[in-house]
Amino acid sequence: MRVTQKYPGKKHYKGPKIGQYSSNPLGKNPGDLWIIPNVKHNHPEKTVHPCQFPVELIERLVLSLTNPSDWVCDPYMGVGTTPAAAVRQGRKGAGSEIVAEYVEIARERVTLAAQGLLRTRPIDRPVCEPPANSAITRRPSLWPDPDTWNTVA
Repeated sequence: MRVTQKYPGKKHYKGPKIGQYSSNPLGKNPGDLWIIPNVKHNHPEKTVHPCQFPVELIERLVLSLTNPSDWVCDPYMGVGTTPAAAVRQGRKGAGSEIVAEYVEIARERVTLAAQGLLRTRPIDRPVCEPPANSAITRRPSLWPDPDTWNTVA
C-alpha cells in the first residue's frame, strides 16, 4: 500500500544518481500513525450497530495485507464493514454473524459497495481543518514571535 508523497517530482542533485527521481514512483509507505475518525452518530456510514468500524480502516488493512481477487474473511462481521471494504478494493469478502438484522444490513452494504454506491468517508479527506480565523490557528499573545526564535540575544 502506498500513499502520495510530499514531493513527488524530487530528483537526486548529486552523486551517481544525479537527475534521477529520488522517490518511489508508486508513492511512499504510509506512516505509523493512522488518523481515522470512528463511526459516530453523524458519520455517513452509521448503521444500527453499536460499535461499527469505519470502512477506511478496513480498506487500509485489506490493501496492505491482501492481493487483488484474494478472499477476506471476517468471522464476526457485524454489519459487513470488512466484506464491503474487500469488495470496494477488488477482493472477495465473506463473513458470519448471528444477529439476523445485521446480516440483512451487511448484504445491503456489500451490494452497494459492489455497485460503488456505499456512502463512506473519503480516504483523503482530512479529519479536521480549523477555519483560518479560529482560536486554534491563532498564536496566543503570550508566545514570542516565531520569527525571533532562532535569534541570539
